[in-house]
Amino acid sequence: MDQPVIEDACARRLRQRLHDGLGQSLSLAAMQIDQAMVTTGAEALRRTRLLLRDALDEVRSLIDSIGRASEQPSSDLASLMLACVRRLNEQQPIPVDCTIEGALPAMPAQTCEVLLRATQELLVNACKHGRPDRVEARLSVLPHRLSITVTERHHSARSPALPVHAAPLGPGLGFGLRTMHHGLDRIGARLRWRNGGPGCVQARISWMPQ
Repeated sequence: MDQPVIEDACARRLRQRLHDGLGQSLSLAAMQIDQAMVTTGAEALRRTRLLLRDALDEVRSLIDSIGRASEQPSSDLASLMLACVRRLNEQQPIPVDCTIEGALPAMPAQTCEVLLRATQELLVNACKHGRPDRVEARLSVLPHRLSITVTERHHSARSPALPVHAAPLGPGLGFGLRTMHHGLDRIGARLRWRNGGPGCVQARISWMPQ
């Protein structure tokens, strides 16, 4: 492989890790600081400290990994999703649940990474922008198809409007949403949004194994 191609791939991976690790941790930390300013709550401050520690750990990990061979990514999507949700529950106050249904088919590690990053992006945006009362992630294995559904649940009986981050790919989207769309397109996955009934908004990723 040509050196410029290798360097371009390394740069893309570095940008993605900075966004998914450092960027999202600092973004959620800012949300906790906003809450602490209103409530003077010790719990919000504790979560902020945890988020800043996570961001610092990510910086150290990135520094340590520069110039070394890339780690082989995992293809255990169920375990990675559960770990992602567990970490998100530690980082912010909105409860996030995760359900795994069925035995996952074998998939390339790169496909697993794209699906995990997309799920994480949807979950973080739901907690950060939607401010729901609860968020649910469901990984379902259906005949000939794998489905990941992220649901925002609001106490309001009215069906909430689709969030701003549900907009289709365009120049107005941020880095995380743009790379999420590009990644899903690359592996042949589809993302659809819908109102799921009173107080409910859903984003669904569908992927068909080749």
